[in-house]
Parts: sequence; C-alpha cells; structure tokens
Amino acid sequence: MRKTLVIAWREYRAMVGTRAFLIGMAVMPLLMLGTLCVPAVLSGLQQPAVRRIAVIDQTGVLLQPLQQAAEQRNQQLSEGQPELSQSGHHDMLAVLGMQDRHLYEFEELPADDFDDSDRLLLSERIRSGTLHAFLEIPGSVLRSAGPVAGTDGTAESLMWVSEDAALSDTRRWCEQLVDGLLLQRRLADSLPPALLPAVISQLSAPTGIGPVGLYYRDENGRIQRGTRQTSLTALALPIGVMAMMFMAILLSVQPMLESVLEEKTLRISEVLLGSASATQLMTGKLVGNAAGAMTIFGLYATAAAVAVWMQGAADSIPWSLLPWLLMFQLLAVLLFSSVFMSVAACVSQMREAQCLLMPVWLVLTLPLLLWFTVIREPNGTLATVASFLPPATPLLMAVRMCSGAVIPLWQSVLSLLLLLAGTGFGIITASRLYRAGILRQGQAPGFSELLLLAWRGEAGG
Repeated sequence: MRKTLVIAWREYRAMVGTRAFLIGMAVMPLLMLGTLCVPAVLSGLQQPAVRRIAVIDQTGVLLQPLQQAAEQRNQQLSEGQPELSQSGHHDMLAVLGMQDRHLYEFEELPADDFDDSDRLLLSERIRSGTLHAFLEIPGSVLRSAGPVAGTDGTAESLMWVSEDAALSDTRRWCEQLVDGLLLQRRLADSLPPALLPAVISQLSAPTGIGPVGLYYRDENGRIQRGTRQTSLTALALPIGVMAMMFMAILLSVQPMLESVLEEKTLRISEVLLGSASATQLMTGKLVGNAAGAMTIFGLYATAAAVAVWMQGAADSIPWSLLPWLLMFQLLAVLLFSSVFMSVAACVSQMREAQCLLMPVWLVLTLPLLLWFTVIREPNGTLATVASFLPPATPLLMAVRMCSGAVIPLWQSVLSLLLLLAGTGFGIITASRLYRAGILRQGQAPGFSELLLLAWRGEAGG
C-alpha cells in the first residue's frame, strides 16, 4: 500500500506541478469558448453583404411595406442592434454567430405577362450572383384566406426561388412579414377604419409564454415556483458542465499516455518493476492521475461557481447534482486513463499508440456529437440509450441531469452501476495488458493480438 501511495503522489506531482499544466489549464477553456465565440466575433466584424431580391407583386400593395421593413431591418443591423424577436431563439443564434446579418434590398419587376421565360432569366441572374432570389406574389392572396393552387399545381400562395430555397433565412423573414401584411389587409376589408388600429394592435400583441421550471416544495413545506429559464441559461449549464468534464479527461489521459510511454522507451519501467509489482505501479499511476483530474475539475468548477455567484444566478444552479457529477467524473477518468495506460504499455512509439487509440478517441468524442439532441430531448430514446453506454455515460448523463428535465432515479442509478461495471472491466483488462506489455519490445501489436493479451494476461513474445 505504501509503495502504491508513493507512486500515486509522484504521478500527481508530475501532473499538476509543472508549468505546462498551468498553461494547459488556462488555454483549454479558451479553446472551448473559442469554438462558440469566434463565429460570433467574425460575423460581427464581417461587413454585411446586400442580398437583392426581385419581387413580382401582382397585388400592387405589398412591395412598398416589404421595402420599408427591409430598410428598418438594415438600419438596425448597421447600428449593431439585434433583430427584434418575440423569443430568445434569435438571441441564441446571435451568440453562436448564426444570425443572418445580410442586408435586404428589394427590386420591383413588372407583374404583367410574367411567365416561365422571365423566371428562367431571373434564375440565370441568381446563378451569376447578381440576384439572390425572386419572390412571386399572385394577386389572389388578397382574396383568399389560405393557400391557393400555384402555377405548378402546388398549394402555395407565394413562390420563392433561390439556390437555398428550403433553408433560406431570408425566405422565412419574408414569409412572416407577408403573413402580417396580409392579415392587416384582410382585416381592413372587413372592419371599419376607426376600429382597425385597435384590432391590429390587439392581434399583434405577443403572447409572451414564459419558460418556467417545475414547481417544488421547500424545506418549510411551502410550494415554490421554479426559476424562470431562457434559451441561453438552458444551454449554458449543460454545455459548461460537459466542457469541464471533457477538459478534465483530456488533460489527464494524455499525460498518462506520455508518462507510461516515456518510462517504457527509456527503460525506467524496468527499474520501477524492481521495487514494485506491475499491479502496484499501475494502481499508483491511476490513483495519482485520477487525483490530478479531480483537481482540474475542482478548479474549473470553483471558477465557474464564482462567476455564477457574481452574476447573481447561484439560485439557478442545481447544487444537489454535484455528488453525481463527481462520481461520473472520477469513473470516467479511471476508465479512459486505464485504456490509455494499457495501450502505451504495449507500444514503443507515439504514432503506434495514436493508431491504436483512434477508436478510443471516437468513443470519447461521441457525446460532443450528441449533446444538442440530448439537451433538446433529455428523456428521448436516443439520449436514454446512449447514456447507458459506459464510455458515453459520464458526459451524457451530466448533460441530461443539468438540462432541467426530471431524470427517473432508476435511470441515474442504472447508468452509474453500468459505468461502475464498465470501469471495473476496463481496469481489469488494462491491468492484464499493462503487465503483459510493459516489458514488451519490438513491433506494436494489432487489435487481435491486444485481445489475446487481454484474455491471457501474459506476454505474447
């Protein structure tokens, strides 16, 4: 036991007591935040381009309001103001740098005798880049209360033609604006002019459905309302926790890989095995590495908690989840560290280790590919099933728990038990590979030979 603790203390000091550790601690959050902030910063620095839209208005009354609305929107964007929205969706898009910042300019075209030859000419202008899209507004939209059959037989009142017609933000903006203008026109035809402004004002007033968390009973037995949520806060907590856990894993497994590989290539491991057994050596390394990873997680969590407290949002943090997060973090570090250690013990060069670890990296980054779906549907089938897979359990269960949804207790317990079993299996398998490979020299083993070494637990030659 004493030898194990000495090895663990040595590994811990080697991991956290270096200048590279401090630099990595400072740089890693900047890299993670940069993936979110750089697009927003670049979009803000970029000069908004003008999108010219040709309008064929057969009603004769909708083009001018469209032009006025476009001028107002262009002025807001030029002054750096965000688009007005009744929800926080556009706020989230602005933070992520995904908000459409193009300026809109409408071009009027004669609506008389407009046919397919004119549509082809406009399409050629779109292909050449001189035109972004053209919008065809039939005169029947003022008389019909719903979609009418278009020229191609489809039930659409208006026709938008562009290269990205289905996913165009400009099309959605025009569609919402035209719907509002048509509502005003239809009301004007059926209401007295004196009542029209008041009716339009009442109908246009936003509903304002506020997102509020679940009600609960406090320690005094009184029923309390949940905290008000926004799209930004609903994303910030699960993303922040996942990022902290991922950084702690990333900053711990790579030093473990390099440490074991260095000891093997320099024959230091042979000297160490003269004083301690392979099991003691591996256990000490795992304990020291896990302690270093928990130190990283603790420092990041403390900094995040201080930032949240300074913003006055400490009440919105579910502090009761902290024990769960600590257990998931510890088991994740033990699982992946043991895998990286065993692979390093079986190879002699870093490039050989990277080839063998490619599947491990893919599994480790799997939660980063699923996090958005998991946040949107924390209790969906994909989120539930994926969170039961031990390699993905720590990050995905952390995202599910921090999303604000009520996760059944049996799912949390089952995922923890499966992670415990997976970690135990991984450590046992890694110990066999470590004992068999730490003194091994020569060509790196393939996957089939690694499985054979793990099964037998002895050197293959």
